Amino acid sequence: MRHGFGHTSQVSSSSDSDGASAVLSELEVALLALLSIRPMTGYEILRHHARALEPWWETPRTQIYPKLRELQRRGLIEHDYVVQESKPNKRLYSIGPAGSEALASWLGSTINVPEMRHHMMMRLFLGNLLPIEETSRLLIGYRDRMAARAESFRQAKERFSRSLSGPYRASVFFELLSLDHLIAMTDLEVTGTDKALAALRRFGSDGALTSAEQASDLLDAIRDVS
Repeated sequence: MRHGFGHTSQVSSSSDSDGASAVLSELEVALLALLSIRPMTGYEILRHHARALEPWWETPRTQIYPKLRELQRRGLIEHDYVVQESKPNKRLYSIGPAGSEALASWLGSTINVPEMRHHMMMRLFLGNLLPIEETSRLLIGYRDRMAARAESFRQAKERFSRSLSGPYRASVFFELLSLDHLIAMTDLEVTGTDKALAALRRFGSDGALTSAEQASDLLDAIRDVS
């Protein structure tokens, strides 16, 4: 399973003013979202995206700088050169009025349900094609990786909580709220996989349905862990 629960697509927005496109890609939403918090350099955008968005809003990092140039060409973002002594000058990006309007339009649109491509679920769906021991081994590995991911999210939540007293406390609050929901989703993956493993243990090593009585036992194996 990848970090997110969906895949890249185009996101509709009704804004078409000042050169803004009627459609925002998921990458464009992510960049406008970050710049709505405060102006950032390209490096800061990369760092904040990896910290705050990457677990649930996947973005190819190699596309970020080209997309920033495109957003600027379309008038959605702006930049200023910051002259520094003893350091290279830096380009500071900020969201422009058209970008704010496009982002606001996207934010007010209907929330789409996740576009699922769930590898663990496909393994369960085709579980009869592997020995139960092999399926169990794969599920245990998945469960352990998801448990480790949930723990890393909890550590991130603890780190981010320290910024609640800073100048961007409102943004941090909602960042923590989204992270808390992500933790709950990841925990559900762990508990759900544990339930599937429990059902497989009850199912035993023989997967053949040889009688109506055995079919009833298999249904009981599912019900007992639900």
